[in-house]
Amino acid sequence: MGMMTRLRGALNTYPKILWFLAFGAFLNVAGLSFIWPLNSIYIHDELGRPLTVAGIVLLLHSAGASIGQLTGGTLFDKIGGRPVLLLGLFSSSVLMSLIGFFDSWPLYVAVMFLYGLSASLVFPAMNALAAKSWPEGGRRAFNFIYVANNLGVAAGTAAGGLVASYSFKLAFFSAAITFVIFAIFVLFKIHDRPATADTVAAQVGQSTSAQEMAATRLRTEPKIPWLPVMSLFVGLLVAWLVYVQWQTSIAVHMQANGISLSMYSMLWTLNGVLIFVGQPLLSYTVKFFKSLSSQMYLGIALFFLSFSLLLTANNFAIYLAGMVILTFGEMLLWPGVPAAVSQLSPPSRAGFLQGLIGSAATVGRMLGPLLGGLLYDHTSFSNLLLVMVAVLALPLFAFILYARTQKKERT
Repeated sequence: MGMMTRLRGALNTYPKILWFLAFGAFLNVAGLSFIWPLNSIYIHDELGRPLTVAGIVLLLHSAGASIGQLTGGTLFDKIGGRPVLLLGLFSSSVLMSLIGFFDSWPLYVAVMFLYGLSASLVFPAMNALAAKSWPEGGRRAFNFIYVANNLGVAAGTAAGGLVASYSFKLAFFSAAITFVIFAIFVLFKIHDRPATADTVAAQVGQSTSAQEMAATRLRTEPKIPWLPVMSLFVGLLVAWLVYVQWQTSIAVHMQANGISLSMYSMLWTLNGVLIFVGQPLLSYTVKFFKSLSSQMYLGIALFFLSFSLLLTANNFAIYLAGMVILTFGEMLLWPGVPAAVSQLSPPSRAGFLQGLIGSAATVGRMLGPLLGGLLYDHTSFSNLLLVMVAVLALPLFAFILYARTQKKERT
């Protein structure tokens, strides 16, 4: 009986719409995770292209994703979250089906760009909906979606590694089916409309015209605090540039050193599981590191430790330890940055700013594979790691600048 009471209490802690969003996030990222960890390996091993070329394809994919983040956020502010989600999901399903049916290198390159755009429409809408559905939740709303995302990573990478070891084509079709399932769920369970001047006037019982209400809202709404926002943008961009090496150059290096594809995929399964079971440790940690900025500092320190450890890698156990440390770093960083942006956002620009900060992650994912591929192909794996360790100073300075400027914006 006590267990059921605790379970009901846990369920009631979060709004119902947030549970729906979390389930949708799980489905969405499970579909994505059939593909993204295997992209470099597929291009390099199956299509016979050098790692630098794989980096260029991923560069195009991330360019499309950056456009998609900004477009999705802007559309959220104009038409609401539901249409944006449906557009992104159905488009992604069609694109994955195309490369499942047709073997063509030019088609694959084009689809990767468009798939980046369509898949990334979903993320700013999800984040903005989470913030809108539970504004008093702060970081917890973003962390809830983040945990659901990473349960999707665990399920998707585990299934994707097994499916891809049998057939990469089957992995593409599996992703397409998962996107369709999520789209059907959105049709029945997620409803959202943008707040227009007409609805605002109706809610407050005013007779003011829609045009006058819109003008009043624009006059009274705070402006975007660009300096702390762009500090977060730069910090997140560089952090992702470093992080994405685990999905590209490190993946190829492990394969070249005799570590199987299934063992590599297991690391990402571990990543997702740790994010779920490590929540009590995270809760304990944020009691001591109460500000979002201090949590970001600790996250960067853990990234530094993870990549430094890989400099000694000579067996799978070191990669395993590196992934564990990396995971606890991202648990602090990835929900913390959008939560900080949400605190800085004027209500009518919430979607846009979530799209903007999301595009920082995609630009990092765009530049990371290219830089990593060039360093790996033309220098050495050790040099690649040393450069990444040095580069981590940039997000640390950016987050320090955010901490100082956001306090000034509030005073």
